[in-house]
Amino acid sequence: MKMIRDWMALLHARGVAMPAKLALAALIALAGPAGAAEPYPDHPITLIVPYAAGGSSDVLARLIGERMSKSLGQQVVIDNRAGAGSRLGTELAAKSAADGYTLLLADMPHAIVPAIQKGVHYDPVQDFTPIGLIGTASMVFFVNPAVKAQTVRDFVALAKADPGKITIASGGIGSATHLTAELFQAKAGIKLVHVPFRGAGPAMNDLVAGHVQSGFTTLATASSVLDRVRALAVASKTRLPTLTSVPTFMESGIDLVVEHWWGVLAPAGLPREIAAHLTEELKAILESQEFAARLEPLGVTVSHATPEQFRGLIESDTARWADIVKSVGISVP
Repeated sequence: MKMIRDWMALLHARGVAMPAKLALAALIALAGPAGAAEPYPDHPITLIVPYAAGGSSDVLARLIGERMSKSLGQQVVIDNRAGAGSRLGTELAAKSAADGYTLLLADMPHAIVPAIQKGVHYDPVQDFTPIGLIGTASMVFFVNPAVKAQTVRDFVALAKADPGKITIASGGIGSATHLTAELFQAKAGIKLVHVPFRGAGPAMNDLVAGHVQSGFTTLATASSVLDRVRALAVASKTRLPTLTSVPTFMESGIDLVVEHWWGVLAPAGLPREIAAHLTEELKAILESQEFAARLEPLGVTVSHATPEQFRGLIESDTARWADIVKSVGISVP
């Protein structure tokens, strides 16, 4: 502003007249837009994980957050908001300002919870802006080593011999692990005792400790305890490269295929330029060979889907799980 005043004074001293409106226009043009915003981002970003620490979503969020912090030049803070099978953290994200400073690490239950819980205060599609799909992975069925079952057929036989006695853990009511467990029971014709936890991490910890006997989760969650649990089957079409000795459910005579996914969302209404900036940052991370190498032992396949394709996946999964929930008859308050 001082430079502009000096320039105007110089013109006046030289006897150069300037109409008031033209002088004002020149002043505005040189001064730039009033209150111009700082380049994005100019302060830390919060990445909400709607689960407790230790689960697959938390692991992926920290891997993504660490790299985005470096590329964006601002810290990405991981905020674990566990509860109600991911509902609490997701609702918090949906209600946050659409300014690029609050993001959500969403996974498959994002599309499940609205079908299974009453009073959900978010729409899985309309209330969010898709930034990008991180990757996909198949569910693995684990048991505590004390369970006298070496195969899925053994486990089903035990469950049928003692119905309603064997426990199965999940990351919460309405979680992917819960719905996969319900599908397993329906397809195998067995009845297990569901024990929900505040996230897949705590569920796996209690499975290792022997407080529960079985449970579904991904390798991303179980990777650090594989030597303390027994994997009986994989809910995929083919065996996993990192678990080649573990058969699929299809090989065991049970038609069970469940592909889990993870992605980054922002509240609806996010400015296009910020959404595009975040998408490019995430894309660069996913295209890194180093990052892909970190995900391989976790059984996660990196995705290269566009934000539009990610939105389509959420739409199709929402419809699919609504049909499954209705057919199985699951409902919680």
